[in-house]
Amino acid sequence: MKRHSIGKKFTKIKGLNKTDPNAIVPETPKLIEDFIQSLNSQGAVINKVKYAIFLTKNGLKYPGLIATEKIVPNDNLVILPRETLLTTRQAFESPLKPMFLEFPQFFSPKFMPSWQYHIILSFLLYEYQKGAESKWHLLINNFPKDIDYAVFWKSEDLELLQDKKMAKHAIQKNRYLITTFQTLQYITSKFPDLFKPEVVTLENIIWIYTSIVTRCFGGQGLKYVTMVPFCELFNHESADVCYDLQQNDGRTKYNYEFMTQKLVKDQKDDDELSIQSFDNSQGSEDEISDSEFTTGEYNDYQEFDFDEFHEMAIKNFTNNLNQMLEILTLQNQVQENMSQKMKVIQEFSIRMRKELNIKLNIQRDIFQLAIDCKSMLFQHLDFGDNFSIFFIGQIFNILDNSLKEYFEEQISSFKAREIFARMEQICSSYLDNWYAFNNVVKKSPIQQKVNTFSQKLGQRPIKVLPTVESILKQPVDRSANYYQNVWENENFKNLLMRTRDYFEKGSQVYFCYSQLSNRMMILKYGMALEYNKFNSSFLRVEYLKYLQTKEAQWIVHRFKLDKFKRFKLKFIKPPYELIIFCKLVYWDINIHSVDTIFKIQNLKLEIKALNLALEILVEENSKFTDKIEVLEKQLYDKSLGYHEYFALIYRLERLRIFSYNINLINIMIIVIDKIINRVPFEQAIEKTQFDFDYYLTNRYTLKRYFDELKCSLYESS
Repeated sequence: MKRHSIGKKFTKIKGLNKTDPNAIVPETPKLIEDFIQSLNSQGAVINKVKYAIFLTKNGLKYPGLIATEKIVPNDNLVILPRETLLTTRQAFESPLKPMFLEFPQFFSPKFMPSWQYHIILSFLLYEYQKGAESKWHLLINNFPKDIDYAVFWKSEDLELLQDKKMAKHAIQKNRYLITTFQTLQYITSKFPDLFKPEVVTLENIIWIYTSIVTRCFGGQGLKYVTMVPFCELFNHESADVCYDLQQNDGRTKYNYEFMTQKLVKDQKDDDELSIQSFDNSQGSEDEISDSEFTTGEYNDYQEFDFDEFHEMAIKNFTNNLNQMLEILTLQNQVQENMSQKMKVIQEFSIRMRKELNIKLNIQRDIFQLAIDCKSMLFQHLDFGDNFSIFFIGQIFNILDNSLKEYFEEQISSFKAREIFARMEQICSSYLDNWYAFNNVVKKSPIQQKVNTFSQKLGQRPIKVLPTVESILKQPVDRSANYYQNVWENENFKNLLMRTRDYFEKGSQVYFCYSQLSNRMMILKYGMALEYNKFNSSFLRVEYLKYLQTKEAQWIVHRFKLDKFKRFKLKFIKPPYELIIFCKLVYWDINIHSVDTIFKIQNLKLEIKALNLALEILVEENSKFTDKIEVLEKQLYDKSLGYHEYFALIYRLERLRIFSYNINLINIMIIVIDKIINRVPFEQAIEKTQFDFDYYLTNRYTLKRYFDELKCSLYESS
């Protein structure tokens, strides 16, 4: 079956792997040519690719690699001996080692997540001052001085993105990095025999650090941050090109069959790279926090306090019993056989206290059943996820109301136990479905029986920016080895740049750095891609207005949860989390089963949810002042600079991803509506007015949803 994925659609639109008629093949610059000759003398091989200049739509120039002849799957485009690579470990085992050992607060993984960058940055500064005497002078001299990324953009350039959250993140990151660089300046000043003061300038640090961040490799078998010469000339795209490590006996991770055959449909989603070059890549969108946590108290609900109830029940019972005994005693003082009567009264008192204790113990057992049900959710569910608060609110509401009815003797203990057992079953079913959704649909594996709630609270961002003093004042145990078990041997022979894609002669040859959204590309590389199949955009929904139970409102305030739910919109799949969120807005525990939340089982609930999802998306999309067709024309404006051009692409792709998701939801609504009106399934999923030129692609994207719908219809019939 021919594939019609969004990735293939975008590849066709962009003409990837096709000859680029606008490419310029000049004489290779002398610095690069000298570098290539040096690498060749060390055993490197560069095959079928050559330095070239490419143009953006508005004519901005940028360097890259062009295919000098047809490239076919399993071609080795670059072969680099291990000795030509620069790693963190090599930098550590250098004359700078005493400095690294002296300041583990800055260079050790025990203190700094970015420790490898600090080590390799220090080493490259050290080597830079040697000039041509350095083994690495050609690598360093080929670092471009005219590139940057959003962290170092001016505030007016960040405003071009029209994304306040990302601009804020970039500014905070800039402040953090400047503090980091000032710390390095301070440390190197303590080693005047190693560093010349005029070399360790802020300008040089930013230049080399930018080159490291935008050009380094990591993961995929490489154990450390690694500078890979020449390969930084491969520009990023969603191409099936990867790097591989060849062992001394010639073995590689990927065999011939894998490199020359695309994975079959059952094994891999076509919109995920066949070769996971993104493994262990640095950076994640989760680093960008736009959380706004709830503050204040919620006074319309008060949690039931059994200990207070227990104390009050005993107090009331004692007072009532004492009053009763006083009355009985007074009545029997004038009667004969008073001692015998008092004995009867005492026995009555003892019996009443025993009955009270039995009743209180039963009540405590009933109360504990409700607590156990709540504890199940606390221990295994993330209260801060994108939709579970609605379910939790309904569970807590029934538990609390049932407790109230029981303690007010409106229902029996048997009935209360029956209700709580049912709630426990519902919670267990929800957790099973929740785990399955995260693991299978969302593809965010969650280990069962882990206290994800406490983990969520522990992951709240720390917003205090460090200072040079706070970094270096961290206590250090001078008897400890902060680098123990850090280093592993790398025994491979060569690093290979390999392809599973075809490239025509004259086409630009790309390498997929990782599955990067445009948001991360701007932040890490200062650029963005048109029709980026891995792009995503965030939809923030202020959800408190949708909460219908006081218990849910109380939980949000009690645990200071985020004011917004944050849904990631993608090209490669419908917004499933948003749909579940919308289902739970209308879901009623007394009417619907748990399965209807995560599966298509109740078409009326499904279409109500889809209509709400559409309403939310359209409302958010209306807040953008840009229009797709206007931005598309502006891309050809020759007056735009690099920052303006890529900011424009960023905004354009954000609009495209919102538009695409709105169209998907519209298609789903039309199909469900037709099914409700008894239109046969195959006719119901035919082309709609919202498919435009993406009919086959949309059916591929919606395949999981429509397959589930078809299965549900079959089972119900």
